Amino acid sequence: MLLQVIVSGIATGCIYSLMALGLTLIYKSTGHVNFAQGEMSMLSGFVAFTMFHILGFSVTFSLFICLLSSIVIGLVMERLLVRPAIRAPHFNVFIITLGASIVMQSGAGLIWTHDQFLFPSAFPSETFSLGFVRVNGISLGIIATTGVLMLVLYFFFKYSKTGTAMRAVSESQNAALLMGISVKRSFALTWAISGFISGVGAVLIAPVIFLSTRMGLVVINGFAAAILGGWGSIPGAVLGGIMLGILENVAPYYFPSQIRNIIPFAVLVGVLIIKPTGIMGEEEKRRV
Repeated sequence: MLLQVIVSGIATGCIYSLMALGLTLIYKSTGHVNFAQGEMSMLSGFVAFTMFHILGFSVTFSLFICLLSSIVIGLVMERLLVRPAIRAPHFNVFIITLGASIVMQSGAGLIWTHDQFLFPSAFPSETFSLGFVRVNGISLGIIATTGVLMLVLYFFFKYSKTGTAMRAVSESQNAALLMGISVKRSFALTWAISGFISGVGAVLIAPVIFLSTRMGLVVINGFAAAILGGWGSIPGAVLGGIMLGILENVAPYYFPSQIRNIIPFAVLVGVLIIKPTGIMGEEEKRRV
């Protein structure tokens, strides 16, 4: 039974990891924090909902449009809201993305209402036996999809020319400019990738918690995962999300269910007290 709870926690943690990964990519590239990451996921989910529920397209085509629209949302956010304020203090951009999240949530409520809607899953709901553990097909699909996406991103940033250029920009924008790398293009691509990740998150999480305008609140757990793993660390974002998901699911196994959301954040505070940079974060040193 405990193994089943842990597997379920890994599936939940994978969703948190995706949110944390989207936040971390934007932060490492631009130095800014995107508070609208959750609403980008919610909005792309509603686009898919409109495609299959209202316009009558197939679920497969609607999910494809969901991913495509998430990329467009990321590009629009970067071009219209963030790029004009790229030289502004980081706090200004944080407020801009916070305002964008409120606008997107309210706008979605006006168009689709604030009700909860059923969202089809891309994976079967049957239960499979893996040794001593019985695992839901949706949980397996979430874990497998997240794992594949992580591998694709790893090889993209590690071996592709574009990924190497993006890593160079994250290290030093001035040095990247001297090497002939377009920083603006790198920023736009980072937001597009982050938007795509939010779209994948919508496809994975909406069938589990239902589609609603409040679905974007999962970004709070994404922030917690990114901080727990080490703010700015991509491997830390993945590790922090999985750890947070496991803790959130295992806690009610030993304690009353009311503290499901308390223990993970209590552990988060404890980790930050002991190691303020998080599990895999590195202390930033500046020469004065």
